[in-house]
Amino acid sequence: MGIATKRTLILKKGAIPTVFPRVGTSAVGQLSTSTSRPARSAFAMRERKRSNECGGSYHMELEGLKRMVAFFEDILEIGTLVTDRHRQIAKWIRENMPYTKHLYDIWHVAKSVGKKLKAICKLKGCEDLKAWQQSIINHLYWAVVSSTQDDAELIVDKWKSVERHVLNLHRGHGGKFPTCAHKTLQGRARKKKWIKPSSLSAVKLEKLVTDKRLCKDIGKLSAVHQTSNVEGFHSLIIQFAPKCYVYSYTGMLCRTLLAGLHYNENASRHTATTKAGEQRFKIRYPKYKAGGHVVKKILVEATFSYVDDLMREVVDLCKKPSADRPVQLEEPPTLSSAMEKPDKAEAIKLHASRFKTK
Repeated sequence: MGIATKRTLILKKGAIPTVFPRVGTSAVGQLSTSTSRPARSAFAMRERKRSNECGGSYHMELEGLKRMVAFFEDILEIGTLVTDRHRQIAKWIRENMPYTKHLYDIWHVAKSVGKKLKAICKLKGCEDLKAWQQSIINHLYWAVVSSTQDDAELIVDKWKSVERHVLNLHRGHGGKFPTCAHKTLQGRARKKKWIKPSSLSAVKLEKLVTDKRLCKDIGKLSAVHQTSNVEGFHSLIIQFAPKCYVYSYTGMLCRTLLAGLHYNENASRHTATTKAGEQRFKIRYPKYKAGGHVVKKILVEATFSYVDDLMREVVDLCKKPSADRPVQLEEPPTLSSAMEKPDKAEAIKLHASRFKTK
């Protein structure tokens, strides 16, 4: 979410602030979170909701956004909002935030395009497209970051040009991008196997690239800001609240706030260096790369100064009279509380096993 602050306590002068709202969801509960740019600090909402509060888990993401906007309403003036392609959210922003620019996160769109490309490559007669998979995804990123944010038509025209490029056609694309930007291909780039025109691969790729809904969404991709920081924060929450355990409403809220404190303190860690002063890197093989690798920076060790602050706060609270201590949070009703509970004896009587018993 790009924001223009009404107060000066959050951002430095001349900064370009951005907040990305993204919700950590599960079938039971949700706590809405966001991060701020360039400070990269995390804001954890003080209200966690259950799915029965908003009519089911599907509606939780939209409800999280509504509460997030209401939370920031008196603090920040929202200028730009970056989310994934949730249609319900897009409609709500369009109708209720007409003066806010809504953009999509490029990684989510690239992931969707990658899945569709992978499915096409598995079709008989489309195997030759596999060599172009990563190049097409890279082209999507390039089409967005090499254009100005307000020129959606140019972004889309650049994206569509890839359909002709893989056919070894580099001129006459039409629109605002009639010619490929690369120089005369040489070496390995020239030897790459081109897709044959009118082949099944070419037809399938054209259908994918020129899809109206996809092109409309590509024109709204954010060239500067992404939601990756929020995704990273959600991964951090799992360390404090593993999904294999069930926590109470208050317990989950406290663990998420702890994750927020840890994230805020360590979000801007520098890259670790060797004794010679060179930056350190590591190679990882994530599942989504299907055998491919990614290079990541090795960051300096995390710090935990917030723990000392919390311990001091606990000691201070213990010294206060009971009447001056914070009141326990009121928890919303559980999911099972809305269910009609049968009589135990009657339930046992009606119980029947699908297996034969001796």
